Amino acid sequence: MKYSPPGLLRAGVNPDVIMMICTAGHVDHGKTSLVKLLTGCNTDRLKVEQERGLTIELGFAPCFLGGNLCVGIVDVPGHEKFIRNMVAGVSGIEMTVLVVAADDGVMPQTVEHFQIMELLGVRHGMVALTKIDLVAEERVAEVRVEIAGFLKGTFMDGAPICPLSSETLDGYFEFYKTLVENIKSLAGRRRRGVFRMPIERVFSREGFGAVLSGIPVDGAVRLGDQVEVVPGNQTGRVRGIQRFLREADVGSFGQCLALNVSDLSKRPPLRGQVLCAPGYLKAATAFHLRVKAVGALEKPLQNAESIKFHTGTSEETGKLYLLEGKTLGEGAAGLATVVLSSPVAAAVHDRFIVRRLSPAVTIAGGEILAVAEDGQRPRKKEMAERLAAYCAMLEGVDPFSDEGLTRRLEYFLLVTRPAGAAPAEISRGTLLPIEGVKEGLARLGAAGKVLALGGDFWVHAEGYRACLATLKARLKQAAENALSLNLADLRKDLAWAPPLWARLREELEEEKLVQARGAKLILREAADTFGGKERELLARLVALYENAKYETPRPDELPALLGAPQEHIDRLIEHLLNEGQLIRIAKNVLLTHNWFQQAQTLVVAIIKEEGVLNSGDFKTHIGSSRKYALAILDTLDARKVTIRIGNDRKLTRDYEKRLA
Repeated sequence: MKYSPPGLLRAGVNPDVIMMICTAGHVDHGKTSLVKLLTGCNTDRLKVEQERGLTIELGFAPCFLGGNLCVGIVDVPGHEKFIRNMVAGVSGIEMTVLVVAADDGVMPQTVEHFQIMELLGVRHGMVALTKIDLVAEERVAEVRVEIAGFLKGTFMDGAPICPLSSETLDGYFEFYKTLVENIKSLAGRRRRGVFRMPIERVFSREGFGAVLSGIPVDGAVRLGDQVEVVPGNQTGRVRGIQRFLREADVGSFGQCLALNVSDLSKRPPLRGQVLCAPGYLKAATAFHLRVKAVGALEKPLQNAESIKFHTGTSEETGKLYLLEGKTLGEGAAGLATVVLSSPVAAAVHDRFIVRRLSPAVTIAGGEILAVAEDGQRPRKKEMAERLAAYCAMLEGVDPFSDEGLTRRLEYFLLVTRPAGAAPAEISRGTLLPIEGVKEGLARLGAAGKVLALGGDFWVHAEGYRACLATLKARLKQAAENALSLNLADLRKDLAWAPPLWARLREELEEEKLVQARGAKLILREAADTFGGKERELLARLVALYENAKYETPRPDELPALLGAPQEHIDRLIEHLLNEGQLIRIAKNVLLTHNWFQQAQTLVVAIIKEEGVLNSGDFKTHIGSSRKYALAILDTLDARKVTIRIGNDRKLTRDYEKRLA
């Protein structure tokens, strides 16, 4: 009877692909044969691969697990020269099957592949101990011990080691059962960010145009979605989705996809670019990193060393600058900044690998912590402190879990946008969908960590307090020399959003630090500092103006009348104007509120009785000069109590609302 692989995808079944796993290991240790046994698919798709028995490009195959569950298996290249393809394949992988041949045991590429998987964040795995038909049982036991020792202290410490033969099928079904149990224990994990897929291959299909394949590292894409190529900024619409050679309406994180985007046919994208939701991802040449050196590093990594940087499907040369020392020895971890020769599209929490240019070996890897989109590189100490704070905020938390996403939102508002932001800006800054952002903000708001301001605007509570402290400091400084401050001067060099300004101004008034008068803020603290002599002078000043009625002195005449310096008098006049006890009706003409109000009442009464008021006659009514009469009438015109028609004044419509 012909053997039918238990993992073969049955015809007519459109499974729910739950995750991607990969096989990895040394060249010719049986990875491709094992995948073919599991799936019925030969992942060596290139003619040269089939002729040489060597996997060069990534191989993809679906593995049906029964029911409606399926995983995608990536068979990554085993030869040292094809490590770059192996890095591309591991991005987005949830679990690995490390393949070790019983006749060879752990080999150089076994070690390097495992290091790469560990550095790229793979956290689950098992071992397939292959080719047991070629060796004695004692050798199998010996290699099992060797593998267990090799994995000790790693993410695969204690992982199942399953001996099998792809030729005789000895041990295969035990291996398959263990594989399924491990996969099911991880089922349901997902990433809720915006869609991003490093482009692995691009080809053209007749009648359809450009087809782009790869494994999304975040989010989901649906038929009809707009997508963008970064770098490059080309856009198009997804016309078709294939998920493991089957038509689908949606594809998501960790699934092998082929997307038909015919709009990109004239200028097809290249491997290394990223397909993503429009307006979110920006290419950059500088990234801030958490980096860890491999355990068997012969020569320490040097500060400013020239390296090759792999992330997603891209690879670029650049220089690595260590932020916490001059070297990084074997197994050591630290913070760093990489500056690349060309822009790369990558995001926070993407994994990467660092390789030496010569000899071409993997020396380090880790996680991107920040993207320097503007190309600026802050001072080492400042950047190291910022990255350390971010790491501390996410310590012990999966950055893609609900708790991790919430903390990432909090950090964005606390550090990146301390003056607050709207959900759309937060969404773009964190690469999280707007719905997820709103859910996270609601959780942070309930915990009192962020504040919701008017117009769907959010600010971190600490950021708000810092903004308030900044304004209070400015007010205190202004109060040393003035009794009021223009709002424009208070806001100088502070590009804060209107909802934040409105809330801050409201709080300053509630605390009785200021009193708003249009575009001017009255500084209450400054008036409270008046001493006894100033208050006595203030009373004399008010009495002088009250007694002068409509023949008040000019401000420059006051020093002689009151026996006080001009600067002291100017400060007191400002206070009386702020308090409304004096009203300025011309540059050098001031009246008390009492006498201005009486003049206003008189104007209204005359116009009501006679229909109009002649400007020339008004000086007689108030028993003053033409200068004061015209100044009063011009002020009422400016307040839109009256309107001038030739030499006459009439009342405006709804004038009552604008009376002093």
